[in-house]
Amino acid sequence: MRHVHIPLFIIILTTALCSCYCPHDKIRNRTQCAYRIYCFGKIRGVTLPDQCREATNYPVTVDVTLSDAEDHFDEDSFVDEGLLNYITTLKISAPWQTTNLTILTYTTSLQNLYLVNNRIETISGTPFYYLSRLQNLYLSHNKLTDIEQLFQFQNYPNKLRRLSLAHNEIEDLPGDAFGDLSSLVELDLSFNKISDLSEEPFYNLTKLEVLRLNNNRIKDLNGAVNGLPMLKQLYLRGNQIHNINEESLKIIKHLEIFDLSSNDLEQIKPIMFSRHWEHLANASICKIILSENQIVSVPNATSNEISSRFVRQSHGHNVDVTTDLDLSVNSITDIQYNAFQSLIKLVNLNLSKNKLIDFVVNPKDLIHVKYLNLSENFIMKLYYETFSSMNNLQNIDLSGNQLYYIPDMAFNNNYNLKLVNMTYNEIEKLDAIHINMFHPSGGAMDLSNNRLFKLTIPYGEGLRLYSLILHSNNITDISLIDLSHQSELQSLDFSRNSIQELHASSLLLPVSLESLDLTCNKIQKIGPSTFVKFTRLKTLRLSNNHLTRIEYGMFQGLSSLKNLDLSYNRIKVLESKLLLDLKCLQLLSMRSNGLDLIDFTSWYGHKFNLQVYVDNNNFTCEWLSSALNDFNNGYSRVKPTVLVGGHGRHTVEGIPCESGKSEMLFEGPEYVMADERLLATSQKILEAVREQNFFLRKFMRKLFPDEVYQIVSQR
Repeated sequence: MRHVHIPLFIIILTTALCSCYCPHDKIRNRTQCAYRIYCFGKIRGVTLPDQCREATNYPVTVDVTLSDAEDHFDEDSFVDEGLLNYITTLKISAPWQTTNLTILTYTTSLQNLYLVNNRIETISGTPFYYLSRLQNLYLSHNKLTDIEQLFQFQNYPNKLRRLSLAHNEIEDLPGDAFGDLSSLVELDLSFNKISDLSEEPFYNLTKLEVLRLNNNRIKDLNGAVNGLPMLKQLYLRGNQIHNINEESLKIIKHLEIFDLSSNDLEQIKPIMFSRHWEHLANASICKIILSENQIVSVPNATSNEISSRFVRQSHGHNVDVTTDLDLSVNSITDIQYNAFQSLIKLVNLNLSKNKLIDFVVNPKDLIHVKYLNLSENFIMKLYYETFSSMNNLQNIDLSGNQLYYIPDMAFNNNYNLKLVNMTYNEIEKLDAIHINMFHPSGGAMDLSNNRLFKLTIPYGEGLRLYSLILHSNNITDISLIDLSHQSELQSLDFSRNSIQELHASSLLLPVSLESLDLTCNKIQKIGPSTFVKFTRLKTLRLSNNHLTRIEYGMFQGLSSLKNLDLSYNRIKVLESKLLLDLKCLQLLSMRSNGLDLIDFTSWYGHKFNLQVYVDNNNFTCEWLSSALNDFNNGYSRVKPTVLVGGHGRHTVEGIPCESGKSEMLFEGPEYVMADERLLATSQKILEAVREQNFFLRKFMRKLFPDEVYQIVSQR
């Protein structure tokens, strides 16, 4: 049946193509009776197949996008008025200032209407009156000012669930503006010029769950949201609210998200933290966002809030509901001991960018905290009492404070730490980190940007520490960093220090290391056997140092190394025989060294393909062509390449080079390269012969009995 009617549909569309209103190539038949249509100016020359117009077992959905729409619509504008009755989603774009939306008279099946970014100033009449099926209406990014009589519908209650009026120029909200929208679930009035809510415009929105009033000019709620019993999310960011009275706070107890950030609040009322979540589902996360205000202190919970908490807890209500509290970017200097006692399950606490000099609160209120952010304060000392019950703590950010040591007992009871950030403090020397054990999945500690020159982690500390970051400190003598007992440490970052020399006895590091970063130091010399015990090391970064040459034994023992970065040094000559210990090497960066030539001869039998980054060196085009030919022809497994392709006058396969004949920098006759190529080719032939012999013997063993096989194989 479907194949009979679709050709008819195509013929009609071909006619439409000539009128240039709904081009054939802009129509998509997604599924049975489901179409997506793009039109210009007017909707003309389109009809539906009979099986979609008459009684049908298939749901009919027609999504129409109308660009550069004409403002005037009448019956003569459409070839098939019936099509309009089937449109379910309509997106109109046009630079209208004033419109009465005549087209909506015919779109009685419309469910979704988008009139976004059309610069509409006035919508006259009641164009949505007959849209009994309309569920989502988007009028954002226009210039609307008056909405008093706009949202009227023939049927009550109507089906409208989402209404967006964001990014308009609305100043006043009349009391009956949304009186007919009792089914509304989400209302977006953000980025307008609303200042007064005294007429209680939301009184009839009893099913509303999300209300966005952020980025307006509201100074007082005036109890306007108290009649919204199902409200879960209230966004008030970027207003001018100085105070919220008790009357306006009643609804806060119902909220899942309460965003009051970037206002003019100076005080916190304890009731802001009181929660009972009567209509929220289990396992909800309630977010209280009070950042970017002018709050100076966090008071104790009152007896009413405390007693309410214990009553709820004792009855087992809402135990799966947790709270995120954001108090960042304020001027808080004082947090009283029982400030968080009304919160049953505080999981995330953000106090960054305040003026705290210490942090001492009731540890029982922090039992469930997983993420604690105290960064960019003035904290000089940590107290065991505060952290003693924080057994669930995973991430703690103490960066940007004035810590100069880690107290003995502070983290004794914390065994689930995943990330400890102590960057940008005043730490110079640590004889211990006083963290016994990290999270079972492993932990990371960042001590970068301090003044650290000495660090020891003794036996029994730092268990399960996988990553340690020490970059941008004052480390000059690397032997003063003793991590030899960290048997699970995998990644270590020493970059941006002042290390000058490495030798066999200077690295007091564990053999478990897989990544070692020594970039941006002042290393001039690396002695023989320096890395001999690091057989698991896979990545070694030595870029941006003062190395001038590679010596025998420098990389001895690095049998698992895959990535070696020697870029931005002063190495003029590189002989592959000096890197023969690196049997698994797959990536070598020699960028910006001033190299003239790399001798690849010792790598002809290398086990893996080896990419060598050669950006910003002095290679001649002759040498580069020869090296690339050897790789492309299978003589060599070494491929010169670049991170950024060249666009200069001379390039080979996109790699910049210098014209001119290369000078031989290595001793030996000119035919050595040819001999090496011949040897490599011979080795490959021998390997192929051995492989064929192996399979032949295997086949014969299956084909003949053992006695016959012995005779045949001997022959």
